[in-house]
Parts: sequence; structure tokens; C-alpha cells
Amino acid sequence: MIERSLSEFGAARSVVIDEHGTLLAGNGTAEAAASIGIERVLIVPVDGNTLVAVQRSDLNPEQKAEYGVADNRSSDTSGFSGEALNTLLEEHSGLDLSPYFTDDEFKALISDLDPPPGDKGGGEGASAGGLEVKLRFSTEEDLREFQQLMVRLAEAMPEEETTEARLVRAAESMLARLGR
Repeated sequence: MIERSLSEFGAARSVVIDEHGTLLAGNGTAEAAASIGIERVLIVPVDGNTLVAVQRSDLNPEQKAEYGVADNRSSDTSGFSGEALNTLLEEHSGLDLSPYFTDDEFKALISDLDPPPGDKGGGEGASAGGLEVKLRFSTEEDLREFQQLMVRLAEAMPEEETTEARLVRAAESMLARLGR
């Protein structure tokens, strides 16, 4: 869909790169642009406090209306790679993706990934299968942060569950998010 939009209307959406030219956002747009032969890139240095607006004056009223629909629909149908998200989590231990995905969405994204080495794939709950998880923390601060996270996760669970069941579900949720 992005490729069709670029072919039909031309480039009108920004991608985001860092100071080294590494693509941070807009992978689909960059890939589609390359595949249809768009080779020129205008880099606009900003510090995050400036909104970059792409001004187009070459579209007729019908194209403007259709472009708006195409652009929004492309965003609606974009996808995420469970493998890429899992890699991000492995590379950035403090990364919290919970604001962007529900637990079910995240589980669906990483469900096709191979289980970690040593995992028999039967991670269906600590309470049912007697799953034992051992954690080692580098610092006391890391331990305290983990404990606080577990309390927040447990508090988010249904109140009709026992505290132990809520903690188990919270731990399972956290492990699922980490792809473990």
C-alpha cells in the first residue's frame, strides 16, 4: 500500500534517522521508496522540538483527498515484526513496549518466534506447570525496580484473584513480553 501511494502521489511523508543516518522510524516508507526508485533524500536536522511539515503544491483536490485516505490507511495496516521487537528488547533491557501493545497483541507478535534455548515451549503458566524462574540482579537498584514493576503488574490484575495468583499472572505477563 505504501509503494502504491508513493507511486501515485510521490513522497510526502518523513522518515526519522539518527545522527549517524540509522533509520529509526519509517522503515516501510524507506523500503517502498527505494523499490520504486526514489533515491533523493532531504535531511532536515531537528532536535525534537520542531514539527517538520512537508508542503505539497502539485496535487489536485481529488489527489489531496485520496492521499489523506491512503496515508492514514497505510498507517492502519502497517505491521510489526515480532523478531525485530524481540531483538530490540534483548538489545535494550530497559525498553518498555507496554504503552504500545496490549498483552494479547504482544503475545501474538512474538508467538511465532522460536522458544529460547532450554525452553520446552510449555510456558503455560507457573501456577499450572510449576515453572521456576530464577533471576539475578546486578545491583540492589535493579532488584528494587523489578519488585516495584511486579507490584504494579500485580495491582493491574483482576481483584478477585488471590495476591499469589495475581503475582504469578504478572510474572507470566512480564516473561511473555520479554519473549521468554
